[in-house]
Amino acid sequence: MATAEEIAQRDAEDSIEQVISRYTTDLQSGLTTASAEHKLKEDGLNELYKPPKPTLLMLFIMQLLGFIIILLIIAAVASMTVNATGSKRDDPLSYTTGIAIGIIVLINAGIAAWTESKAGDALEALSKMTQ
Repeated sequence: MATAEEIAQRDAEDSIEQVISRYTTDLQSGLTTASAEHKLKEDGLNELYKPPKPTLLMLFIMQLLGFIIILLIIAAVASMTVNATGSKRDDPLSYTTGIAIGIIVLINAGIAAWTESKAGDALEALSKMTQ
């Protein structure tokens, strides 16, 4: 059996007469009530596909993939690497810059992901209000 996408593609490529014949309808009056009810039960509502909402973890990971954030992560790693190979490698305070950058990046990504999640919820609620 053909998928909905294949059927839609075929309908788009066929002539009007072929589509009318396939769905046993009339160009002037459309589908009969019984035929429309059957199509509704068979195919469901005529709605666009909505992709699943991203999880909070996925939003957090997406925040960490931004160009500036990647540069900051590289800077934190570089700072810690330089300090680990330097003369003060035994001093825990020499790692504070790298650790601080890492913590700030994680806090920023968390806040941004949470904000984006709440904005998505608000947009979804607004969408439901307009239906």
